[in-house]
Amino acid sequence: MRNFFLIIIFGFFQLPLEAQEYSPPAGDQDVLRLAQVTIRNISINGIKQTKPYIINRELAFRQGVSYPMRDILTGLETSRQNLINTTLFVEANVCFSNWNNDSLDIIVDVRERWYYVLFPYLKPVDRNWNVWVKDYGLDPERVNYGLKFHGKNITGRNDKLNAWIINGYTQRLAMNYYNPFSDNSLRRGWGLDISYSRNREINYKTSGNRQQFYKDDLNFIRKQVYVGGVFSYRKGSIERHYLKLGMQAETIADTVAAMNLNYLGAGKTKVVYPELRYTYQYFNMNYLPYPTRGTSFELELMRRGVTSAVNLTQLQVKAASYFEMPRKFYFSAAAEMHIRLPFDQPFFNQLMLGYYDSYLRGLEYYVVDGVAGGFVRNTLGKEIFKYRFKTGLKSKTYASIPFRFYLKAYGDMGYVYNKRVEGGNTLNNTFLYTGGIGLDVISIYDVVLRFEYSFNQFRERGVFVHKSDLKN
Repeated sequence: MRNFFLIIIFGFFQLPLEAQEYSPPAGDQDVLRLAQVTIRNISINGIKQTKPYIINRELAFRQGVSYPMRDILTGLETSRQNLINTTLFVEANVCFSNWNNDSLDIIVDVRERWYYVLFPYLKPVDRNWNVWVKDYGLDPERVNYGLKFHGKNITGRNDKLNAWIINGYTQRLAMNYYNPFSDNSLRRGWGLDISYSRNREINYKTSGNRQQFYKDDLNFIRKQVYVGGVFSYRKGSIERHYLKLGMQAETIADTVAAMNLNYLGAGKTKVVYPELRYTYQYFNMNYLPYPTRGTSFELELMRRGVTSAVNLTQLQVKAASYFEMPRKFYFSAAAEMHIRLPFDQPFFNQLMLGYYDSYLRGLEYYVVDGVAGGFVRNTLGKEIFKYRFKTGLKSKTYASIPFRFYLKAYGDMGYVYNKRVEGGNTLNNTFLYTGGIGLDVISIYDVVLRFEYSFNQFRERGVFVHKSDLKN
């Protein structure tokens, strides 16, 4: 535990909350500070679906209000950044025009995305592509397939409607809707989330730092049902608050409970529990899917269950800083911390390192379960190339697709504490560190492909591939 807290403290002290900005000479500062200019008109071009007031709320200025010229100049980039980070637009530009004495106009040009997409869903179920390829030999039975409807900005208010019909490894029906700006002040939002899934195979324990699975070809051995709602509050563009309340039911077969009495705890085969989450987010970055400048901070407090049958209180903290450097270099430092109380938890409440986006680069083949832990990632990158691929389409929005390429070097370290270590899980209660080099490719619709050559402290190395996109 001492090592764990030393790692987290070290990581967070590497993350100053704000990067220093360039400061003009004193004389220029006085001119920009004293020159008051009124925003005469705000013109918005390129919108068909999006409501104008959704764009106006992301701008750093208001029509008819006077600002120091310095604030207008910095506000142009802030406004463009806010618009891009709504994920509503392929491109966004904000500039001023018709500066006449003490007034000027603001011009906003955007290119909207395709907002309604029905597409085939095909995705391996394993934690990453390398596990699917190396451990399971591209087994087609470990793939989910089906249809997904993705609706974004369906009423022009940046609301989202998603629906899944999935078959294959997991049979799943799900639907969620979220409206972030449901009131006249454009600050409060709400959402609903409903899902049902069932599996014939289950990860019932961890042994040797790897997931262990049990499969029944004739019966479904795990079923999950979730119904929940969310309330959100966004005063501006940087800070967000979410309060989510839901009910979860999970059922497993008697066989699974017999193989791991601690899967749901005390040999239980079914649990039904409420789950309450509060999340605070601070995102002040130039581009959310792949930031190279800015800071982020996220805090989540979760309470799962109200009785001893399910009893979990969890605190999760994430923080990161991104620094632009000369010659298109950037440096990033990111840290993540989890703590779960009490420390005696059933297996399904212990998943930590190696799941979802919480992993060390170079330890992708392993998982580490626990009740307290965290990691720090440090990356030095450089943009080496950017290119626009001409599609031949007549659409102004999709006549070309942008690509950007970044070379990087990185080093990660982490620690996971578990009160009860079983099954040869040697990565628990051990200082972990990895490193490597890689190439990141960023393209349209916030898709990021990461090709990484990584090594770890056990002298293991390999090439790993990851795909990520923005989930908001």
